[in-house]
Amino acid sequence: MNRTTREAGLTLIEVLIALAIFTVLSIAVLGVLPTLFKVNRSNQNDQAVTVAAKAFMESVRTGYSAQSTFDAGTLPAAPDTSLMGGLTCTTSQTNPVPTWVTATGSPMLRRVTLSCTGSGQPTYAFTLDFGRPVGTPGGAGS
Repeated sequence: MNRTTREAGLTLIEVLIALAIFTVLSIAVLGVLPTLFKVNRSNQNDQAVTVAAKAFMESVRTGYSAQSTFDAGTLPAAPDTSLMGGLTCTTSQTNPVPTWVTATGSPMLRRVTLSCTGSGQPTYAFTLDFGRPVGTPGGAGS
């Protein structure tokens, strides 16, 4: 009796083809990694700037909750550049509706803008409007 048995397993050609496919897929995936790292770094910078700007605007809101501070137009210091990833920030405020003023000429609305710029980085601008707080009835601020 002459029997032919076939042994299970992979031939050298099959292993080489599988290795070639794996290599091509690995190169494609590894080629995307630098782009992913760059996007991740950019998102971290955006998040740091946004958190610092939010803290700044919150301190403005706290200060402007008093009518005297609002009328004086006193702004807190701009966020520290170390918190902003090296960006330099400037603050400004305007009266977006010039006709909305009190009898004494104080604006009823202030628009506060925080602009942050840096070399080779995008410019960030955060703007928030604050309404003049109402004084106590019968008090000096009425």
